[in-house]
Amino acid sequence: MKIIQKSALFLTILLCSTSLWATTVCFDCHDSTLFDQRHIHAPVAKQDCILCHNPHLAKHEGLLHKKSSDLCIECHTDWVEKQKTVNFPHRPVEKGNCIACHDPHGSQTDALLKQSMAELCLSCHNNIKQTSGTLHQPFAQGQCTACHTPHGSDRYALLKDDATSICLSCHSDNNRLRKKHLNRKMAQMDCLECHNPHHSKGAGLIRENSHEPFTTGKCSTCHNQQKGVKLCLSCHPQVMETFNQPINHVTTDTEHSFCFNCHTPHASQQKGLILGYPGEACRKCHAGKFERRSKSLHVHPNAQRCVDCHQLHGSNKPAMLKQDSNQACVNCHEKHSNFSHPTGDEAHDPRNGQPMDCISCHDPCNGTMFKYNLRGTSDKGLCIQCHAGY
Repeated sequence: MKIIQKSALFLTILLCSTSLWATTVCFDCHDSTLFDQRHIHAPVAKQDCILCHNPHLAKHEGLLHKKSSDLCIECHTDWVEKQKTVNFPHRPVEKGNCIACHDPHGSQTDALLKQSMAELCLSCHNNIKQTSGTLHQPFAQGQCTACHTPHGSDRYALLKDDATSICLSCHSDNNRLRKKHLNRKMAQMDCLECHNPHHSKGAGLIRENSHEPFTTGKCSTCHNQQKGVKLCLSCHPQVMETFNQPINHVTTDTEHSFCFNCHTPHASQQKGLILGYPGEACRKCHAGKFERRSKSLHVHPNAQRCVDCHQLHGSNKPAMLKQDSNQACVNCHEKHSNFSHPTGDEAHDPRNGQPMDCISCHDPCNGTMFKYNLRGTSDKGLCIQCHAGY
C-alpha cells in the first residue's frame, strides 16, 4: 500500500512539475506575451508545451513529437472522421497542412485563424480579388463561409449546398425576381450561369462576357425557336467546320444543342462564353482526371487551362491536341527541341512499340508524384523501365 501511495505521489509531483517546468523554462527564452491572444489553443492555455513539443530533440521542425497534422488529428478526431467522407477536400486539408490557415498557439481571430477569413482566403485565391465595380455583399464583407465550407464539401468549389439553393437562401423567390427571369421557376435555374458570386464590372453581378442576344434583351432570338444544335448554327454556321475532325466533341443529343455542354448562351467569365472558370466545363466529363490531378504532388502550371494544348471542338491529333504532343510541349519548353531524349522514329518505346515522345516520360495532364511531372523517379526508377540492361 505504501508503495502505491508513494507512486501516486511521485506521479502527482511529476505532472505538476512538467507544467511548472514549461512555465518557468520555456518562457525563459520564448516571450510569453506572444501567446497572449484573444483566442488561445487549449494546450497553450494550460501551459502544456510538451504535449506537442519535445524539449530536447525531435525529427520534426519546431521540436514537434510528430508531423503537425498528425498532432492535430490526435485531438480533433471527430473532425477527421467527417473529412473522410467529403468528395472535395480543401487542398491544405488534403495535404495535412493545418497550419497553412490556423495558428497552433493563439490568434486574434476565431478558430485560431492566422488572419481574417477574407485575408486568408484571398492570400491563395487571389484570382478573385476586386475592389471596384459591383461586389456581392458576403464577398465585400469577407464572409466566405456564408457560401463555402473551409475544410471540405461534397460539392465542387467547397459550396455548402447547390449554388441555386444558396442564392435563394438570401434572395427570396418572389414575383419581382421571377419576372426578371422570364417567369421561370427559380429553383430550377443555375444562378451561377449568368451571375458572378463575388464581383462584376457591371450591374446585377452579370458575368463579364455575354452573348449578344442576352446583352440586348432579345431573348426571343433563341427562346421558343428550333431545338438542338441547329439553333446555334443558325447564327454560327462556320463553327460546324471545326467539328469535322476524326476526334471531336459532337454528341448525338438532338433535343439540346451539344454546344451547351461547354458554352453558356447567356454570360460567362471566360471568352468564348465557356462555362464557369477555366477547367470547369472540362471537369463535367473528365472528373476523374481532375481528381487524379488534385492528388498529385507535381502538377503542370496552368493545368486547368485545357485549351492551351487541346482543341475545343475537334482535332485530327490524339487527345484532341492542337499539335502533336512534342510540338505542343516545345511551344513552351523550347530548349528541349534540340536537347532531349531521342524521340520519334529514332527511338521506339519498348513498352508499347510506339515512337517516343514527351508524354512517354512526362504526364502533363494528370500530374505525378515526381518532379517535372515525370512518370517515375529521375535517378533510375523511370529509366530502367526501358533500359533494364543497364
